[in-house]
Amino acid sequence: MVMRLAALAACAALGLTGCSKGVPPTSGTAAFKFKESVWVTYGWSRNRMAYIVFFVPSTSLALNEDGIAAKLNFAKEGDTFDGALDGYLDKSKAPFKCEAKSGTMTIEGKPYRSSNGAVFLINVGPPIKVQQLVVTFPGGPKDPEETLAFMEAEVKRIAAENPKIKEFPNEPAPEKPVKTKKK
Repeated sequence: MVMRLAALAACAALGLTGCSKGVPPTSGTAAFKFKESVWVTYGWSRNRMAYIVFFVPSTSLALNEDGIAAKLNFAKEGDTFDGALDGYLDKSKAPFKCEAKSGTMTIEGKPYRSSNGAVFLINVGPPIKVQQLVVTFPGGPKDPEETLAFMEAEVKRIAAENPKIKEFPNEPAPEKPVKTKKK
């Protein structure tokens, strides 16, 4: 709820005379608690979803709930998002970066690439475990004021339609190895 209010306040501030030239209202970030022990952070660039990260915070790291949404860096050549899965962008133990134009996501220094968008399921660890799901993200609404609500609805829709996200963080039981008899 705090993140939604912060996003709405930011949009209102951008509407002030002289401030609207910075970040277009069709780019932004948000985060919320998805279910027990699972958080989601997501970002959109120019009215199109750039990334969605479902994650379970590390029990050994402190979690700053207000800092989970990534920082948007608007640029003419392409938006980038800098975030932290522990909520501490400056001194994060679990940083990530997304370059919307190239479709590149870097999680703790390891690059992941997707042409049309990706959803990540991350157990922050230690050690960190990343699963990448490829999904198709539709474009956003025509009215910029509806973008935040639309993007949150898209996150929930994608989660409802994907069984891996529904099961996350519960991992399926490992297959038992085939037992062979010794002769």
